Amino acid sequence: MSANKSILICRCCERGLVDANAVSDLIASGQAAVVPDLCRAALENDSVLEIIASGERPVIYACHPRAVKALFAFAGHPLPASAEFINLRIPALPTSQTPNLSTSPTRSAWFPVIDEDRCSRCGQCFEFCLFGVYEKDPDGRVRVAHPQSCKNNCPACARICPETAIIFPKVGESPINGAEVSDDEERKANIKINVDELLGSDVYAALNARKQKRQSLLNQKKVEKALAERRSHSENS
Repeated sequence: MSANKSILICRCCERGLVDANAVSDLIASGQAAVVPDLCRAALENDSVLEIIASGERPVIYACHPRAVKALFAFAGHPLPASAEFINLRIPALPTSQTPNLSTSPTRSAWFPVIDEDRCSRCGQCFEFCLFGVYEKDPDGRVRVAHPQSCKNNCPACARICPETAIIFPKVGESPINGAEVSDDEERKANIKINVDELLGSDVYAALNARKQKRQSLLNQKKVEKALAERRSHSENS
């Protein structure tokens, strides 16, 4: 690696949304650590993230800086203020043109991360998600506690976040892919459209209904897990 620099390159192999060819010479030179997918590295807490984050001058070649910072923070290795970001992201694609994950749900690296600088702790994502991805701390802080429970290719919670604080790095559309939020009025208008489409006119009633459904689904998972453990115990007895 270059003097005083700790360099990381993401190839985003699962969706091919970054231009790895732009850094082919740097990759070939061996001056940088390379991960096939920064999202997966964050999910699995790859040790390379700690090495890069603890460096004097981290340089990350990946996607949008907001997404990169949130991924490192999710992994427990927040980047220092000295970090430099080189955005290799291919121009945004409409959702319909964003390649779906080809991996199985148990191996995919599809999950949200939170831009803490924008999060207002409203808890709307926690109430909306049916799959138990989020947990809420006593102080109101929402965190991504169960990333592998997230439904592949579904960024719905990000679309209704009033502060655009939820990021899905692999989504094609901006700004929920971590791109900078520029037009605030347009952002609010899009969120209102998404809320109306997903929740209808009575948002609180819809969120309450989803909360009850989420609890029912989580209870069902607990029952299924208990039955599976009982069967396993019986077979091993």
